[in-house]
Amino acid sequence: MKLSAALIVRNEEEHLPRLLKSLQGKFDEIVVVDTGSTDRTIDIAEEFCCKVYEKEWNGFADARNYAISKCSGDWVWHFDADFELEEEEYTKFLQIVRKLQNSDVEALTINVKNYNNAGIVSGVSSQTFIHRNLEYIRWHGNIHETLHVSQAPLVPIYVNHYGYQDAQTSYEKALRNLALIRKDLEKAYEKGDKYEILIKLFYLFQSYAVIAHHKGNIEDNWATFIDEFLAVRKSNDNDKNLYFFAHYTLLYIANIYYLLQKYEKALYFLDKALNDRFIHPDILYLKTKILHTMSKKREASTTFLACLKSLEKFESYKDSSGVVDNMENIWKFLLDAVPNRIFYQEDYIKIYEFWKQSRSIYFGILLLEIAKQYDSTNYIKLRRKMERLYQKNERALVYFLLNPINEQNSITLAKTIVTLNSKNVYANKVLALHYYKNNTFDRALHYFSNITTQNSLLEILPQFIDTLKQCGYANEAQKLLDLLKK
Repeated sequence: MKLSAALIVRNEEEHLPRLLKSLQGKFDEIVVVDTGSTDRTIDIAEEFCCKVYEKEWNGFADARNYAISKCSGDWVWHFDADFELEEEEYTKFLQIVRKLQNSDVEALTINVKNYNNAGIVSGVSSQTFIHRNLEYIRWHGNIHETLHVSQAPLVPIYVNHYGYQDAQTSYEKALRNLALIRKDLEKAYEKGDKYEILIKLFYLFQSYAVIAHHKGNIEDNWATFIDEFLAVRKSNDNDKNLYFFAHYTLLYIANIYYLLQKYEKALYFLDKALNDRFIHPDILYLKTKILHTMSKKREASTTFLACLKSLEKFESYKDSSGVVDNMENIWKFLLDAVPNRIFYQEDYIKIYEFWKQSRSIYFGILLLEIAKQYDSTNYIKLRRKMERLYQKNERALVYFLLNPINEQNSITLAKTIVTLNSKNVYANKVLALHYYKNNTFDRALHYFSNITTQNSLLEILPQFIDTLKQCGYANEAQKLLDLLKK
């Protein structure tokens, strides 16, 4: 059985080495299709002995299909440049495809662990990225492309995704995507394909929301698509496959109205989703934010508690219906809730009861924040209890790490965190600086090397450079110094 890895890339010199290093020795071939790079992307691919092809850009599906045409494997696994494949996940993949050799399964849907810039998994999504190399299996769509296959079961295989984007990059991609989505939408209307129309409208409003967030306004005719969406949504009411898209689109519409400061209209579309029993944390979070903006703080606090209740349920899901896009924003809102006077001392008993029943990390941290503000003695006692209770909860441990009782507490917490997630930036930074300060340079280098985000490494670059020198890597240290001069 021959296996092919397929990539489409453009200006990916930052991410590509990590991916290709993780793919080496696992596939019979790695096919890379470059669509116009102006950096070292092609050179890097060739250094890793990939089969490199160049192709003029004509949409995502076109590029992916061209990559397939160059693959000779029995199975093709598509990767984005900012992915990473761990050994354990590859082993699971081999076991699964061997079992499926004589089955009718054409493709596999896998899980994507989305890491934020602190090295923490902020959510898990899913995508059909693996398929048999059959002539009729091809990608469709200029943007947010999909494989048209009859069977693509979700399997317990995970890839790591590090594609966090700054606001400017997200905005530029949204502008590019908007034009491509409109082309796909026209084709869907021509075919009368209501399924495709609904999906494309979902992505259309998603792009509009990003643009509105960046600019504070969008083109006047955007709202004309709302009636079209509502009509298509109604005609697909009984389609379970479209349930998520049909409801989550309401969130994008509401978010656009929120960004345009039309709060009542935003609340109308959020309540439309909630009244249809689509109780999603992102819906409840946006409603909380709007109510807070409108100075309806008691209503905001009640809605936010409902949001926290729904989070535990959603985090247990392993497919795209469990994705919470606003996880980082919800967490930040939680930490700011007490200082922003959304919760007060009188809320302590009610939230304590919620926490006692659920042992939810979110109610636990909210409880700690109230205690820290109003009852410092009880805060320490409660905190030590929660440190023991949440020994396997990375978010909780990071909260404690960023609010340490003393230096030893900080070191102990960091060591526990890296056993759960070796990529955690906060913990690696604490341990790297700890061992550096104690002149244990080999240990310091290990933790410095685990910090994968450039901004985090820049904050401690002098110590990192000195550690490289102390460990005998003078050339590497000089290269970093030269980069700094530029």
